[in-house]
Amino acid sequence: MTSQNVDSRKYIENIILNGSKQERLALYQFNNSMSVAEINKRFNFFVVGNFIRYLKDKPAEFHKDFIDDYIKSYLGEEDRLEIGFRGCSKTTLKKLFDVYVLLNDESKQKKHYVKVVTKDTVNSKQIVTDVYNLIVELQWLYGDVFAKEGKKKQEESMSSFTLANGRKYGSGTVGQVQRGHVQDAYRPDWIWFEDVEDSSTIRSMVQTQNIINKIDEAIQGMSDDGTYVVTANYISEEGTIEWFKQKKNIHTRITPIIDGSGSPTWGKYALEKIDKIKADAEDWEGDYLCDPTKSDNNFFSRERVEELISRASNPSREEDFIKFWDDYKHYHRYGIGGDTAEGVGEDSNAMVLWDFDSNLAVATYHSNTIAPDLFGYEMAKLGRMFGECVLAPERNNTGHATIAALRQDEYPNIFVEVVSDKITEKHTEKLGWGTDRRTKPQMWFDFKKDFDDGVINIRDLELLKEIKSYTKADFNERTTGVVTRHFDLLTAAVIGWQMKKYATLQEENVGGHKFNTENYE
Repeated sequence: MTSQNVDSRKYIENIILNGSKQERLALYQFNNSMSVAEINKRFNFFVVGNFIRYLKDKPAEFHKDFIDDYIKSYLGEEDRLEIGFRGCSKTTLKKLFDVYVLLNDESKQKKHYVKVVTKDTVNSKQIVTDVYNLIVELQWLYGDVFAKEGKKKQEESMSSFTLANGRKYGSGTVGQVQRGHVQDAYRPDWIWFEDVEDSSTIRSMVQTQNIINKIDEAIQGMSDDGTYVVTANYISEEGTIEWFKQKKNIHTRITPIIDGSGSPTWGKYALEKIDKIKADAEDWEGDYLCDPTKSDNNFFSRERVEELISRASNPSREEDFIKFWDDYKHYHRYGIGGDTAEGVGEDSNAMVLWDFDSNLAVATYHSNTIAPDLFGYEMAKLGRMFGECVLAPERNNTGHATIAALRQDEYPNIFVEVVSDKITEKHTEKLGWGTDRRTKPQMWFDFKKDFDDGVINIRDLELLKEIKSYTKADFNERTTGVVTRHFDLLTAAVIGWQMKKYATLQEENVGGHKFNTENYE
């Protein structure tokens, strides 16, 4: 280091430690005519001078890359996808960067409406609150920068705030309608998508697609010069982050906890600590290696899933949201499995129709808005289209409403539970499929064996993606009695596949006898 560089460094250190407000602001402030490297350097001065507590560990080399990417997106140059391992500080750095640009951007063409969009409202509001409180900490230097709408106070949670210069910082969720509001002076021109996917949402392709639709709506609703940043883990090849990753104009950076040679990418994590993290991690490959393709946690044969995905096709027709891949053949045996839900925009009521002579999933249906009783009438309608085949809605809290609707509809072929031992089979008076510690392992392993062995044929890409995402951990949750949400189509398919033992060409189906509603009043 030359003497000139030493003198310059001492000069900057002196400003950070002892400089006047004017000197500090001159050191931190930037405009869009500066280079990315210059803005990054000034951001670093800002953090060292005001938030040193965030630097208790020596920064990683990739932290500078994160900030470079945030700067490029903020300046409107590109959209960024930052995939980083859990604990790499991508979120903390983004919050600090947001504070920095809100306080120090002297550009004439600055961002007017910065929006944080997360999976749930608690997280997005907390980020807004954190940024607000960090700004409050710096009132001694920047003064009261907030709009005069009455004295604001620090809150545990807030959805938005506005600065005196008109700039807005707000929150949203992927469950909200993303169109702008009439009272907003500007549409969002810089969006931060954070925590839009987790191990819960990827269990349902239905929920994943709903999230993608809302995100796309938010992107389309930005100002014409708007850009966005996504900070994420990479836990699924079939989820929302993969959708971002496949977008043509997005720039992606992937930062795992170890590099290709096995060395830590951040000195904070010694090999001993990494070994402990690996031993405790539920999803080491996704959360820390940022590569879900390396996971050996798949429940179903990956090769078989990929084979069927390569042969997936659009339905031959669609009627009332039911997708069909084949027509009714009166000489074939059919059965339908149903997974029920409340129908309030979360989990879906779903059904899958099986042809047990061709082993093809002939039809599928899902809706997260239909009520479970109305879903029963949809099941009955499809069942009648295929010879009044046996119907097996899951018998759970919401399933009782579905079964009641089927009885009201006088559907003649509702599955009746059969309890068997080594000697006898006993027909009960319990309608619908009951899932418990006894039936769960059997039904899932039956389906897994026939799927992996190539017996089962599926052309529905949505159903195949749920199968691909299903893990051993998900199976273990189900078999230990934990009520697991999502995988709606897959659950319906698994239940429906059990009906192969009970589907016949005669009317006396239903575990060996025809159902009569009068017997169950």
